[in-house]
Order: sequence, then C-alpha cells, then structure tokens
Amino acid sequence: MGTKDAAALHTILCSLLLLSLSCGCLAAESEGAQTALLEVDTSWKAARKIPQTLFGLFFEEINHAGAGGLWAELVSNRGFEAGGPYTPSNIDPWSIIGDESSIYVKTERASCFSRNMVALRMEILCAKCPAGGVGIYNPGFWGMNIEEGKSYNLVMYIRSLESVELTASLTCSDGLQNIAAAVIVDTNVSDWRKIQMQLLAKVTCRTSRLELTTSKRGVIWIDQVSLIPSDTYKGHGFRKELIHMLVDLKPRFLRFPGGTFVEGILLRNAFRWRETIGPWEERPGHYGDVWNYWTDDGLGYYELLQVC
Repeated sequence: MGTKDAAALHTILCSLLLLSLSCGCLAAESEGAQTALLEVDTSWKAARKIPQTLFGLFFEEINHAGAGGLWAELVSNRGFEAGGPYTPSNIDPWSIIGDESSIYVKTERASCFSRNMVALRMEILCAKCPAGGVGIYNPGFWGMNIEEGKSYNLVMYIRSLESVELTASLTCSDGLQNIAAAVIVDTNVSDWRKIQMQLLAKVTCRTSRLELTTSKRGVIWIDQVSLIPSDTYKGHGFRKELIHMLVDLKPRFLRFPGGTFVEGILLRNAFRWRETIGPWEERPGHYGDVWNYWTDDGLGYYELLQVC
C-alpha cells in the first residue's frame, strides 16, 4: 500500500469514528428528552388480599435460640462432648467443686453409648473431704432459672467399681443456698446404670446450678446428665412461656432447622437430620461452626415437628 493510499484510509477511519460519536450523542440527547410516567392505583378496588398462608415462623439455632432457649434442657454440654468424639474433650461449662488435691476429673471413651463414647471420670482423692463433699457443677446456660414449688426431672448415667454415695442438688450460683437435693446410694453400679429422680425447688433462684457431690473416696464415671422442668409444653420438652408466645402469633407454617446452621462452614459440621432423631442419649450432636457453639441435638428434627 502506497503512502497516498494509507493517508486516504486514515482519513476514512477518522471520519467513521466522528460519525459514530455524533450519532451516539444525538441518541443520548434524544433519550434524555424523553419522560416516563408511572401511575399507581391505591384504591381499594385494586387491592389484593394477602393470603394468611404467607405468614409464618422461621426457626434457626442461632445465639442459643434452641439450646438454652426454646428447648427446656437446663444442663449445658450434658454428655461432656463439646470437644467432639475424641479425648480429652471439652467439658465446659462443667467445673469442679474442691481443689486438685481432693478431686481429679478427665474425659474417657468409656460410655455405654456407642455413638457418644465420651464420659467423665471423676476421682475423689480426699480421705476426709470438706463439708458438703467435692464433685462437679454445671451452671447451665448463663444460670438455671429454678422456681419455687416446681419440680425438675433429673436423669444421668453412672458407673463405679464400688458402691456410690452421690448427692444431686440445686444451689444458687455461689453454691451456698440449697434449693433442692436428693441422695443416690447404690451398691450395684459396676455396669452403667440410669438414675432418674425429681428435684422439688424450695425457693426461687434465677442463677442456679446443678451440683453432683460426694465425700466417699473412689472413682465414678458420669455421662448424659439431663435436667428438664417437669412441666413443659404438651410434655414435649419445650419452655411453655416461649411456645405460647409463638402460638399467639398464629403462624401458618414453621420453617426449620435453619439456613447456615444446616450447611455449616465445614461439611463435617453440617446438620444431619437422621442423627437428631431417636433416644437423646444416642444422638452424637455436632459443632455449629457458623455460630461457634456445640449442640447435643436434643432439640432435633422430631421435636421440631412436634411444635407444629
């Protein structure tokens, strides 16, 4: 291509570019000059009734909405497995009563439940224990709300190579005021044994705790400790005052068990509904890694269906 041809081609391309820009500007001016009109009819004749079926509830285990909230279980980490299925596990918020010279606790994979193998081993070291004995206590979820005149169902599993003298009691958070107590004396606990009893509250304390104490030297294994008010919603294990508030909303549906709680950040921490049904002692529980706390899944798929 010669010099003249190249110059001619350059001129043509520049002309086409200027023409394109001019057309674009004209189109923009034309569009800018247009106006739009939106008419909204707010008269009742144009209204459409919203179906009642669109109003419902969405439940998710967030900030202890279930465990420590809607679900009436008072013991937090009742299976000593907040650290998962391995030992040493996380027993928080359980703590010891006494000092390291009088009591030693650790977790072992010694439970009678194949899906929840972790249990607590409590060794009493003192020959002459302090008044009231030594042991462990659980403050529940920010303190147990124990009310005067109400009864509470206590369930736990124990094992020992010797006879057991164990006191289960409810006290205020300082451990000084006794609210209710029952003594367990058993000589046949070489195999795991289920203990069931009722504790009747003599006074009200909003920040109570459950204590398991003894003055007898030896070793006791403890697992699956549960404390639930005797009076729950339809006997299903829900707090009546909270359920009634939900019922008063007259929801037409309930969505559960949630969103991110179901998925989890890691797949191993996802909610698996099949593992939340059956006897509560056999449910493995799981760590809610989105909201960063352990749930034993006592409030499982079946229990949520009972709300409906």
